[in-house]
Amino acid sequence: MIRADTFTFKLFVLVCEQRSISKAAGMMNTAISAASRRLQMLEDETSSQLLKRRPHGVEPTAEGLAVLRYARDVLRLGDQLEAALDEYREGVRGTVRVSASSSALVRRLARDLSAFCRVNPLIQLDLDERPTSQTLEALMLNQADLGVVVDGPLPKGMESFPYSSDRLALAVPTGHPLAERPTIALEELFDEQFVALDNTTAVHRILAQEAKANGREFKVRVQVRSFESMCQMISHGLGVGILPDHAAKPLAEALALRIVPLSGPFAERDFVVVIRAGEVLAPPAARLLEHLLATPN
Repeated sequence: MIRADTFTFKLFVLVCEQRSISKAAGMMNTAISAASRRLQMLEDETSSQLLKRRPHGVEPTAEGLAVLRYARDVLRLGDQLEAALDEYREGVRGTVRVSASSSALVRRLARDLSAFCRVNPLIQLDLDERPTSQTLEALMLNQADLGVVVDGPLPKGMESFPYSSDRLALAVPTGHPLAERPTIALEELFDEQFVALDNTTAVHRILAQEAKANGREFKVRVQVRSFESMCQMISHGLGVGILPDHAAKPLAEALALRIVPLSGPFAERDFVVVIRAGEVLAPPAARLLEHLLATPN
């Protein structure tokens, strides 16, 4: 097994190309005697004469040509490795684990991630759609590099950056008594039966908190896992639902729903990008964070 280093291989390639040990030594910025020792060590290691001495220089023997091909392959692979490592260091290649709420994906994140992938095709995104509470848990357990969630209190050791916003609306079947309202306040809805998302979602948590603060109960008749399922259940008269207007509008037309804007501060929500505080992100994750924060809302 040949154990020569890349310096020796590069020297040998130059000697063969220049037909001169002295020229190759000069190009490698090393003494002729040091270059000759390296070449002798390479011949000893291969147990072969690799160079023929000629009156006006040297040329490779048959064995030397075989080593020359090998040396060139090693140097080429070394260059490829260095280029690949540079890409990782610069954030051009790698994997970023992203966890995000459904609302964030619908509002803006899906579009932004698609744009990021177009300009960074060698960065792989490992995307996990989770409610806000589960996204924060994934960050704490180092199961995600970035999280995009509804703004709110953060666990210790997390930091956030403003990202986007949305507005919540009420979805009701056509013909429902509330269908023609221009707006509606949350406290007017506590007598309604709701079709709701998982109880770990930000909307579910806030609805329950607001109901409790008003001495009422948040009545969940059907619990689903997606906005599409929610709107399907609402269209069949199983209840009303609160969801982002960006998610509701494309579904409303297809399912004959009416969308009523919610009034009050509860209706306006902000999204933030969350990372572990004080952590130096890997270049691919840092590049994605920069992209998300620089993209216009």
